[in-house]
Amino acid sequence: MPTNRIPKIFLFLFLFGGLASLSFAQQNAQALFDDANEMLQEGNYQQALSLYQKLEGQNTVSGALFINMGISYQHIDSLGIAKYYFLKASQFEETEQQAQKALEFVESRFSRQSAVLPKLPWDIATDWLQEHIGAKNILLIGIITLNVGVLIFIAHWFVQAYPNVLRIAGLSLIGAALLIIASSFYTQYISERYSKAVMVTEKVSVLEEPTEEASIVSRAYEGYTFTVDHRQSKSEQEWAYVRMSNGLYGWIPNSEILIL
Repeated sequence: MPTNRIPKIFLFLFLFGGLASLSFAQQNAQALFDDANEMLQEGNYQQALSLYQKLEGQNTVSGALFINMGISYQHIDSLGIAKYYFLKASQFEETEQQAQKALEFVESRFSRQSAVLPKLPWDIATDWLQEHIGAKNILLIGIITLNVGVLIFIAHWFVQAYPNVLRIAGLSLIGAALLIIASSFYTQYISERYSKAVMVTEKVSVLEEPTEEASIVSRAYEGYTFTVDHRQSKSEQEWAYVRMSNGLYGWIPNSEILIL
């Protein structure tokens, strides 16, 4: 056998083996998901959850997985965890509507509701950009707009017709591009610093300091949502610094919440 064919054979075997392993893993995950769904239909919620959690641990996630996990937790009266998984399912386009309906039902089951302050317009805009476009895509749009603006501005030196119009249009696009790029960096900063979290235990005190002896800011109950400030929380491993939906700030043990 020619020596130059040996590396090609090893490469083929390596690629074939990798594809076969990937295919087997996908089939195994689907079989596990099907078994869990059958247990869910039969009312064996704990057993179904153990299989769903195994898939989640393998990072084999989907909107359908999170919807079914939420349904399972709802049936065993862990409504806070059910809300957490329905919120995760709402981030997938294929399960967004179903998750929203499930969230409405779960919210109606909570015995206590938190006061909610309306969001500021800029916060609403930032949330929309995060969910529907993303910081990387915003940056790409900004760079494209900047390049177009620069080209139009340069064109006014060479095109005799309407040079002032081209100059103003180019400068306007450059200014708009810089604003878009700045908004992409701000959106990325917000997404890295803050996360949404759901209270999954029955009741806890939100405290002024990350210690059990600190003064109480407010009481929180199962299903309450928080905004976790990761930068502030870095100083304490077992605590999270949160903003409640009513606008109050304080510390809460990490064990009481699940972060989205």
